[in-house]
Amino acid sequence: MGAALKAGRGHVYSVSDEPGAKTVLAFLPSHPDEGVGTLARVRTSEGPDGDVVFERSAERPMGLWAEAGENLLRIVPQLGPDAPPADGVDDCLRCPGCYRPVYDSSSSHTLIGAGPMPVIGLCRLCADGSTLRSLRQADVPVDPVQRAVLETVAAAMA
Repeated sequence: MGAALKAGRGHVYSVSDEPGAKTVLAFLPSHPDEGVGTLARVRTSEGPDGDVVFERSAERPMGLWAEAGENLLRIVPQLGPDAPPADGVDDCLRCPGCYRPVYDSSSSHTLIGAGPMPVIGLCRLCADGSTLRSLRQADVPVDPVQRAVLETVAAAMA
């Protein structure tokens, strides 16, 4: 999956096979909006009238998928039964909006927002407002402090 994300090519990975149904994780680089890809968890049922249900999906710019693919290729080989347990993220800041790790190589790492408090180290999804839009669309309850950070960033970027 990491290589497909990095290269921007479609890929389907089987997650589970159950009697009469199959669940897959699919990366779909072809999207109605050019430059956007979709990662989806899809359940299919067998039979002539088999349903295809998108259980979850995320649409993001292809550049973000490529970055995610690079990170997967870098991280996955380090996982294994003998690997030490992870107790934190090394050499990075946490995004103040969503707590995703933000590395020095991230393009939004040095972003400074307008207003009385500078906002440093945002992830790309919080910087462009995607996180706030996704949370609102999903009607997910958000901690008031996080909501304030995300709304401040969205207002500064508008």
